[in-house]
Amino acid sequence: MVIGVDIGNTTIEIGFIENLNSIKSFKLATDLKRTRDDWLLTISSLLRMENIFKNDVRHILISSVVPQIENKIADVFKEIFEKKVLFLGKEVEIPIKNKYKRPEEVGVDRLLNAYSAIRKIKPPIVVVDLGTAITFDVINDKGEYEGGLIFPGMESSIECLFSKTAKLPKINMYEPDYIVGKTTEESINAGIYWGYASLIDGVIDRIEGFYKTAFKVVITGGASEFISKGLREGYILNRKLTMEGFYYISKTL
Repeated sequence: MVIGVDIGNTTIEIGFIENLNSIKSFKLATDLKRTRDDWLLTISSLLRMENIFKNDVRHILISSVVPQIENKIADVFKEIFEKKVLFLGKEVEIPIKNKYKRPEEVGVDRLLNAYSAIRKIKPPIVVVDLGTAITFDVINDKGEYEGGLIFPGMESSIECLFSKTAKLPKINMYEPDYIVGKTTEESINAGIYWGYASLIDGVIDRIEGFYKTAFKVVITGGASEFISKGLREGYILNRKLTMEGFYYISKTL
């Protein structure tokens, strides 16, 4: 088994990966105030619940964009499994050519998703990851990482709207069966949902126009399933793209 730990700004996803057809993952809140002992208790409980023991695990891989917490998490896994924990982008390079002007600026999570995508799909590909931020990552027809775009995520936009406007309520998002809202809450919901769906479709159009070629589009991340029904047909929804990436990386070790 491979344990993949994806430390993001909002959640930490811990995946237990036997193979591409057997992936189980759990999400925890990225709480910077939690102590190492807090994490030890939580992660130990999760492992007991899933009946995962020391000898079951071959590799422990971490992808992190939150330096403040990553060492606490790594130390917990080292203590539990008495095994080296490998950070992607540090101890383990992701085998994809990075054409960013300053390659070190690209989040390792974005490169991991790009590498995972090209292991499954013939490029060119655009990976759209809907998390705290929404990222578009472009892989050219040679399988090289070209770069991408970054937008505030859906929840970030809702928080900003709520905090910056005196009379607009904070809402819980749902898939609307309408375009034009008849209440303030419906109007905000429709604006966020259809606005982001149109953003994704529109950016894909612009990417394809710039490169003068059609791209396969993979949608992933926490909000991917929610927004997918509002997008044009033909996109590939893959909630497990990151965890599959950990599996592919483990095969190179």
